[in-house]
Amino acid sequence: MKLDEGFDARAHGLFRCATLLFVLVASEAASAATPAALTAISGGGQVATVGGAFPQPLSVRLTDASGAPVAGLEIGFEVDGCISIAGGSPCPPQSDYPWFGDHESLGVATTDANGVATSPALTAGAVAGAYRVFVMQFPDSSTGTVLRADFALWQVEGTVGVPITPAFTGAWYDPAQSGHGLLVEVLPNDVLLAYWFAFTPDGSQQAWFGGTGPILGDQAIVYASQGSGGHWIPNFDPADYTLHSWGTLTFTFTDCDHGRVDFASSITDPPWGWSSMSLKRLTQPAGLDCAAPR
Repeated sequence: MKLDEGFDARAHGLFRCATLLFVLVASEAASAATPAALTAISGGGQVATVGGAFPQPLSVRLTDASGAPVAGLEIGFEVDGCISIAGGSPCPPQSDYPWFGDHESLGVATTDANGVATSPALTAGAVAGAYRVFVMQFPDSSTGTVLRADFALWQVEGTVGVPITPAFTGAWYDPAQSGHGLLVEVLPNDVLLAYWFAFTPDGSQQAWFGGTGPILGDQAIVYASQGSGGHWIPNFDPADYTLHSWGTLTFTFTDCDHGRVDFASSITDPPWGWSSMSLKRLTQPAGLDCAAPR
């Protein structure tokens, strides 16, 4: 299966597209509320070495039209690694793709009182590459309504990275793309703040997006947002300014001065896509030492 054009080749140029379908099935204890929204909460943007465990399971929240959680519904997490098409290339084995539990392509969880369903533990498959995960739910088959959220996962060869300490705070960029870059700050309680100062995909204007997220050992997953509706002072009105989910920025570092950001945007208009960029340190605050304990 080919990925969309524009996805950059990584890890031997091998890409695989995994579709994770969240199929909702009513259980005996199911809520009477009609599902209206399915939202990805956590787990997207993770990086794992082939055959290794992803740091987090995948979590979604199911809500009704009023925003109230829908509890007691079973959600199936199904990895669909490849769809065989007559005359096309043969599908790779399922072992190439992420899997749940004991090499299972299907995991099941029930939404709790907060409407949250969390997948079983997720393990990387045998082939390095970028994996797109689609989350889908069909609240009303008669109308063709589809609820959807997206995840992205990466499987890489070898060691993912080194522990992220406060010394990784600073400005980072790709020397091959000088002119845009990121500010990164390690906060207390294993939290990373990152903002990317860049340009819109069509190059018409400057753009920035970012946020905070957890540090999970050798990687950090930032859930980024982008603002709209603002104006330059004195015309700025907080009531006009809104934040929208941009996607995930996942950071790994191979040493004190080098790393990578894997990004996956949920915005399709304009499409930012998902891929990765190499990082090199540009600045380091005085007094921070990568060799110092956390």
